[in-house]
Amino acid sequence: MSRFSLSRGLAVLALVWTALHLPLLLGFRVMPGDAMSEFYPVVYFNSHSLREGLAPWWNPLLFSGYPQVADPQGMLFSPLLMAWMLLRVSPGSTWFVWGALLHLLLGAFAMFALLRRLRVAWLGALLGATVFMAGGVASSRMQYTPILIVYCLLPLALLTLGWLLERPGLGKGLVLGLVIAWILVQPVQLTYFAGLMLSVFALASIVRRWSDWEPATRWRLAGALILAGVVGIGLALPQLLFSYAFVQVSNRPSLPLTDALERALDWRTLLTLFDPNALHSLRGRYQGPADPIETFFYAGALPMLCIAFGARGMWTEPTWRRHLIFFGAAALVAVIYMVGDHTPIYGWLYEWFPGVKQFRRPSDSAYMINLLLAFATAFGLSRVDLSSRRQLSWLFGLAAAWLLLASLHMRGEGEPWQAASILAALVAGVAWVHVRKDRRIGVVAFWMLALVVVDYRCFNLNGVFNQRGDPARRFHREASVHMLEGRFRAYAPGGLAPRTETHGLGAGWRNNVVLDDIPATHGYGPLRWAIYDRWYGADVYTSGDGARPYTPYNNDPGSPLNRLLGVRYIVQPAGQGSAHWLTPLGEDATVYADAKVEVIENTAAYARVLAPTDIRRLPVGQALSPEFFATTDFSTTLWLTPRDAVDAHDVPAGCDGQRHIDATTATNIHIGVRSSGERAGWIVVTDQDFPGWVARIDGAEVATHRADGLLRAVCVPMGTHELTFTFQPWRMVTEVLRRPNSWR
Repeated sequence: MSRFSLSRGLAVLALVWTALHLPLLLGFRVMPGDAMSEFYPVVYFNSHSLREGLAPWWNPLLFSGYPQVADPQGMLFSPLLMAWMLLRVSPGSTWFVWGALLHLLLGAFAMFALLRRLRVAWLGALLGATVFMAGGVASSRMQYTPILIVYCLLPLALLTLGWLLERPGLGKGLVLGLVIAWILVQPVQLTYFAGLMLSVFALASIVRRWSDWEPATRWRLAGALILAGVVGIGLALPQLLFSYAFVQVSNRPSLPLTDALERALDWRTLLTLFDPNALHSLRGRYQGPADPIETFFYAGALPMLCIAFGARGMWTEPTWRRHLIFFGAAALVAVIYMVGDHTPIYGWLYEWFPGVKQFRRPSDSAYMINLLLAFATAFGLSRVDLSSRRQLSWLFGLAAAWLLLASLHMRGEGEPWQAASILAALVAGVAWVHVRKDRRIGVVAFWMLALVVVDYRCFNLNGVFNQRGDPARRFHREASVHMLEGRFRAYAPGGLAPRTETHGLGAGWRNNVVLDDIPATHGYGPLRWAIYDRWYGADVYTSGDGARPYTPYNNDPGSPLNRLLGVRYIVQPAGQGSAHWLTPLGEDATVYADAKVEVIENTAAYARVLAPTDIRRLPVGQALSPEFFATTDFSTTLWLTPRDAVDAHDVPAGCDGQRHIDATTATNIHIGVRSSGERAGWIVVTDQDFPGWVARIDGAEVATHRADGLLRAVCVPMGTHELTFTFQPWRMVTEVLRRPNSWR
């Protein structure tokens, strides 16, 4: 058993991975939910921009402009995923799915290697790695791609840390630092948990071994750990600082306790450890808290039985016992955290523990439960006597009974019994018959792995949590999309195009506009610039089926704010028209209609670059009233709405001449406006006055000013001049650190 090679184990895991995810790998289906509605378009934008030779720091296609480089979930610096996406000129949704699933395979490989280092039997290591790869939240929450990446890197971090502690050296410190950086460039809530967990694990391991090390070894360890920290934090620092700056001026610099607890779970969710449909997450009407994908912890019948059968034996192994105690404590803390206000502890952590206020969805801690179950499964199976006919009979017999009961419960209100789920119990029954006659280790291993794979395919990965039809493909097939593509291609190449607004058509229309270069005022993601969020109302416009936002400035699709932002096309469900708008458009405004979708053209939308001559100023802190906003002709009138006293003080006098717009150019991070005029005058670009945008006239930096509440404007001197705006992420950081309130 000990001669089972690492390469053979990895090959078996690759086969298991393929069997578990075959429909996704073959492109028949794609990952569901946020994976395709939010993360695929974002990562596509990153890779497509880089292939075009453009920096993807700013995404002009979502939310009327968005600091993509600062998105904590943007994955721009995630090495494996970005390298994978860059291999194709135009990576499709299946290619992205492969990229995400490769992280699961990597995590399983690292888990297998880690378990073998802990002297776990090869079959136990295979089963533990499989539980890590597809048990519980690893399957139900795979749509959260950044979190999935962090989860899959946990075994790799533990493995590299173990190598370092075994024989300290700078090379191993460098490798650990690279893994730390890989984790940190996804600054999501699980990264926060992982950092705490790995730090405590490392400290406990060092304290336990300290007395056994020679002074020279201690110095090597200190140097290696310092190097790991410098490399890890140093490489991840740009992402961390960019995200910090964005969060500080976003719609959620911190969350109220009620919002943070919105996705808290309760104790009933632990029932899914034993019954996959305990809360009718898979079949029937869901009866649990939060979302079904967040309350599913089923790790499989056979793994749980292995834990029970091997509990006493694995506890006698000191190394395993230490791991069980540590990861058991981590899982206990995770459970207490994920149930939120069902205990007083979360409220205390929220008030006093740094970082907790930045995150919602306490259920993100549940990944620690699956990590514990993976270790316990591997340790437990390693203490089961696989040569014993009696133990194997009980193991497979109880698994068959367990899976039969689980299958019989695969029914619910409005949904009959899912007969296909009986397959897992049948496989367990066949395995029971076979292993009673043939107990060779290869035969037993085959049936154990086959049973776990079938179990997961019947429940964890049966299509409820892990796969859907391809929304990106459906989006590409929409005739309305083809029509919009043609319209936008007709605008001056490289210039500033108008924008679209889409409402009432589901999540598929939110971020997928990125795939066809269609600029939009909407998007699908948790963070927006705070001022844009207040004016446009994007906080209620990010869910796939959420209602259209309403604010006094943005009361309908033909609103003054939409016109100011250059929204020329409104895409909405067929038959809605514009009769209910405050300013209805004529019947000829509908430029496309089919059975599902209609596109309305609003020719009253303003150009993307304006040259007003009627200049009006408001005091610092005074907002432009909705009434004045609605009656203003922004093509001729500019409201200077200074962001702070510095902005107000620097406004030049006598800048009220007429400027003529001669040409415009635009890329992701650069806008150019060539204008001429006999007097100095204002140029307004209908883009957000977001920190980090630097204005220059003929190459010399000049001040930008806030215009019309949320846009940016520059006074251009007389004559012909080239005005440019360039987005610089590091300038964003410094401006937010210097004057955070000016940008909120």
